[in-house]
Amino acid sequence: MRQLQTILAVIEPHEMRQVALERALALANAAGRRKAKIVAVMPTERALVSKDAKLDEMTDDSQVTADEPALKRHLRWLQAYLNINAMGYDVTARVIPPQETGKGITAVAREVGADFIIKAADKHKFFGSVLNPPLDLQLLRHAPVPVLVAKDHIWHPTGTIAVALDMSDPSDLQLRQLNVRLLREAQELSQITHCTIHLLNSIAPVVPPSSIDMPGFTPDLVGDEALKESCRNVLAFAARHRISPDHCHIREGQADSVIPSMCTELNPTCLFIGTSARKGLALALVGNICERVVDELSCDVAVITPKAVRERIPFAQQVKE
Repeated sequence: MRQLQTILAVIEPHEMRQVALERALALANAAGRRKAKIVAVMPTERALVSKDAKLDEMTDDSQVTADEPALKRHLRWLQAYLNINAMGYDVTARVIPPQETGKGITAVAREVGADFIIKAADKHKFFGSVLNPPLDLQLLRHAPVPVLVAKDHIWHPTGTIAVALDMSDPSDLQLRQLNVRLLREAQELSQITHCTIHLLNSIAPVVPPSSIDMPGFTPDLVGDEALKESCRNVLAFAARHRISPDHCHIREGQADSVIPSMCTELNPTCLFIGTSARKGLALALVGNICERVVDELSCDVAVITPKAVRERIPFAQQVKE
């Protein structure tokens, strides 16, 4: 995030209550209204846009060249809504066509230099999410900046920020970079909101081969040693980044069940988590943990993709883990 300056909030057409905008206003208010700028982006309806319109035809002078009267009506509605519901904040209205909506939003995020994309949570169905993913999942998989999935609840800017680490392979450079980026973004948000950082880690249970016939071999010892090693890795990571051991929460089990359980106990304001950015068949067979837990959590979920880490290679290359 690095000194929150620009927030991109995705506006839901035909909704009078905009959860993403509410969250953006809360963050801007915490960061300082004069310091933070909000860009409100609203996708338009497919029926109102010409089939010949292309996303790359967007210009600064005209949001789209497809159905200009309809787009202007949407823009006027959005500006009127912001004048009432975002009074006193620096908010810019943008309208984009429905073709390649996810790519259009990320293009705007690049253009304005957004530090955060905020999108209200959608309802997900398994097969629909694989074949035709909703907008929030599109952003989770491909956005070059952190994506905050905002839940419909009152947001308390003080409390706890949870960071879900992936310590499954300490030798994996990409995982190490992602863990550090998650913590850095959470720390930036904690400086604004005065929340306390807590680290979460799930340790997958080890099932040793019980058929090995060796003198003195006990299968349970293999799992115990793996558990101790994972705990040492998490505590070492916390120590390097000056996180108190009391704020480290380590539990054995699968991440998609352990993380929601720990969040229920901690009741964090927001959970930071990484995604593998899988798609296609790999997504259908394995899935992304962040997508499986986002529906189960009542708190906001901030997601960072490996692509978001690679977008800041100079930062990532400084990581010495």
